[in-house]
Amino acid sequence: MLSRPSELPGNAVQIFDSLLHYLVEEHVDYALELGLQSVPIPETKTTQPQLFFFDVVRQCNAIIHLLEKQCTDSVLPLVVSTPKHEDCLFKKKFVLEQIEMKLDTGLDRDRVDLLHRSINAIIGWVKIYLQTEQKKTDFKPETDQDTLASPACIAVVQFVSKMVYRIRDSLDGKNVEALMLELGSRFHRVIYEHLQQFQYNSSGAMCVICDVNEYRKCAKEFRVPLVNTLFDTLHALCNLLLVKPENLKQVCNGDQLAVLERPILLSFIQLRSDYKTQKIANSLKGLAT
Repeated sequence: MLSRPSELPGNAVQIFDSLLHYLVEEHVDYALELGLQSVPIPETKTTQPQLFFFDVVRQCNAIIHLLEKQCTDSVLPLVVSTPKHEDCLFKKKFVLEQIEMKLDTGLDRDRVDLLHRSINAIIGWVKIYLQTEQKKTDFKPETDQDTLASPACIAVVQFVSKMVYRIRDSLDGKNVEALMLELGSRFHRVIYEHLQQFQYNSSGAMCVICDVNEYRKCAKEFRVPLVNTLFDTLHALCNLLLVKPENLKQVCNGDQLAVLERPILLSFIQLRSDYKTQKIANSLKGLAT
């Protein structure tokens, strides 16, 4: 009613151009700029990083999905049989590619991938928190105690689980799959290296196995088979801290550990508080070859 039939395609494209400019370029793009600036870098403190960027991404994705639906349902039918059709598709594609590029590349001074910066913030906090809050007595208590996961482990699992939920709520498709794989792999590496900094008696070995069980539950939330395998193997390695000396060789040759290089197995066995005893020495004969 507001446009003559001959003017309808041109008017539709003009309105769509305005929508792309004000909604995408001035609103969504500006929000991403602010989101980029809010991504923290790992700092030497135990305060959990506030990753507002994922909330920005979630809202931007919702806007873009609605925009594409409106374009398909309302704009393209008006221009589909006119020369304006290709022009409309090109403009939409160009504007959305710029947004995607900003998500993928980021605008920090080192051109580091934005999502990787978010992973750095998450992993950086986990590493710093464990370094400052995990006590040596957690894994080498002087007296027997109830076998529970350590407070440091519980705090880390709660934080990482919260981050995994936010990432899955914000991203979709291949973006979330790639991010979960990298975050899960780096999370495993931090835990693996962290546990190798301690010495374990029998009570402490029970505690670390409880910790790794909590990490394994958390790892399942990533929904990445490789990450599950990494933490299952770590759990098997931690069993080397608990088994009787005479059973070490048998456990090392079990299904989960037989595929690992001998130095990896020895690096965990050396963390036992009884490592230098004759029983351990006898059990390790032939293992290093």
